[in-house]
Amino acid sequence: MARRRTSYNRSAPLYHRIPIIPGILYINISRSGLSLSFGKSSVGRATVSKSGVRLNKSIGGFSIGKSFSFSKIMRLFGKSDKSDK
Repeated sequence: MARRRTSYNRSAPLYHRIPIIPGILYINISRSGLSLSFGKSSVGRATVSKSGVRLNKSIGGFSIGKSFSFSKIMRLFGKSDKSDK
């Protein structure tokens, strides 16, 4: 099956963010499912979803950032994202 081309100039958002505590706690709804994100973007943000935990840290105004995923660490130690049944 051929892979569809993606456009990076989208007019529609890829997810919807619903604020629980504005500026700190959000529920995100996307095609891949639900996720929960908390923290401020200036300090750092953690996102929890079914695929794992992701930590993001950026410096505002400089386009410098680092993202760290705990699901990648699990793969290094031989654990897969999908459970073996």
